[in-house]
Amino acid sequence: MKFKVTADNKFLQVVDSTHLELEQLRYSFTKKVDNWFIIKKKMRSGSGWTGDVEFIDRYNRVPIGLWQEVKKLSDKYHFHLEIEGADFLVNKDYDPNDFDKWARGYFTDPEFYPRDYQLEATKRLLKYRLCTEEISTSGGKTLIAFMFFKYLFNKGLIKKMLYVVPNVALVTQTEEKFYEYEDRTDHKPNWESMCVYSGAGKEKNKRYSVAAGGYVEKEPNIVFGTFQSLSKRGLDYFSEYDVVCVDETHHAKANSIKEILVKCHNANYKFGLTGTLPKEDSCDSFTIQAYIGPKVYQLHSADLISAGNATPVHVIGIELDYLETETKKKMFDLRSVKDNDDKVKLLNLEKGVARDNRKRFNYIVETINKSTKNSLVLFGDIKNNYGRSIYDWMKANTDKTVYYIDGGTKVENRDYYKGKMEEEENVIIVASVGTFSEGIDILNVHNIYIVESNKSEFIVRQILGRGMRLMPGKEKIQVIDFSDNYEYGSGFQRTNYLMRHSAEREKIYNEKQFPFKRFKVKL
Repeated sequence: MKFKVTADNKFLQVVDSTHLELEQLRYSFTKKVDNWFIIKKKMRSGSGWTGDVEFIDRYNRVPIGLWQEVKKLSDKYHFHLEIEGADFLVNKDYDPNDFDKWARGYFTDPEFYPRDYQLEATKRLLKYRLCTEEISTSGGKTLIAFMFFKYLFNKGLIKKMLYVVPNVALVTQTEEKFYEYEDRTDHKPNWESMCVYSGAGKEKNKRYSVAAGGYVEKEPNIVFGTFQSLSKRGLDYFSEYDVVCVDETHHAKANSIKEILVKCHNANYKFGLTGTLPKEDSCDSFTIQAYIGPKVYQLHSADLISAGNATPVHVIGIELDYLETETKKKMFDLRSVKDNDDKVKLLNLEKGVARDNRKRFNYIVETINKSTKNSLVLFGDIKNNYGRSIYDWMKANTDKTVYYIDGGTKVENRDYYKGKMEEEENVIIVASVGTFSEGIDILNVHNIYIVESNKSEFIVRQILGRGMRLMPGKEKIQVIDFSDNYEYGSGFQRTNYLMRHSAEREKIYNEKQFPFKRFKVKL
């Protein structure tokens, strides 16, 4: 098989292949959307939709980010592979020795020197123009991105970088980290930054000038922004970016992020960082690679912990049994209806029962109240005020300092609450999963309570990472995972949906090699 990189560096064009090679390429590069059969059931009958996504178009072009998948296919089936113009994929001017020399000169404080894996991860980003890296939470992804930016910027190889994040809290946090790194290396920033997010005041996008006697427009060298706000910008806005980084890359399957990546048509580097990539060979994996590039580096949480670079995680599962037998039987009967295809409604029914049960609520809040040191309480339901109810109870029944955060909480308030937790003891933050499941840095948290069910691998793995950052005196992070046992009868439907979720979470704990113990409590 012979490919060539197209003139716009967007595709690998098939220029020569046998019929067998082309057919195998089309078959292997067609993927089913996750849960496509569930989606199909909700669509109009006769739609003809099969759930297939083709990653090779009618002109026999493959997105250039899938170059590694092309190589895997060729290796698997022993196809001869030749890619004309492949030099674009690798930075021919990349010199690992020059980067090492720069790092030694830049990070002169032994107390703040990048770890070996952080240096290696940065080198991979410099080598490959299109790539992703899967580095566990607490692995220092922001420092890796900072080193990439500073090295190329100081060398005069880039002028402007776009840093895309999934939520507002990460915008300000990441910008602060960049300035913190400069401060810790005793350097003054030789670059300007800008934040772009919904609700940002105009002064956020300006700097104060003594000469001008007020705020003037910045000419930023790096822009930190949410993909929701950036996607509203026009094509011309993105033309000056040399680099685009997508933080929490697993979100890159979203249309708004894909739109941003396409608009950055002049960027010589596109890379993504995350602690959780989709499963290999899945549709989501191919989508992310198509727009950003293949995985070129991976670091697991177990490796970080064993090397002493992250706090050990211990998980306690508390299985609650509180329903009357008659109620369990009714729910079992609903699960057993053979023509009942709407499992989502039954799952939401179970979540509602858990949310409304007073015995369950009292047990959870009393357990949280007994905690020592700082705790993060994560809930999923905002509409029915479940998290707010926990917060109200804690405020009325404990001497601890308690804060509440959801999507409507102002950025400055979130930052204030986080700061108080870092500075004080016996602080409880009750937060929605959407605001605190990923990317938020808090060192001084010792307990995490998961009070509502979730089986999303991305969300669960991100939750586990919230307490892994090292802090003197913190020997472990304790995760308390509440589950709800409505089991009744026999057969597959004996186990209720919330317990099936719990089993999926346990698989994740075991996969991540986190010690797990389950306790059963009858209320």
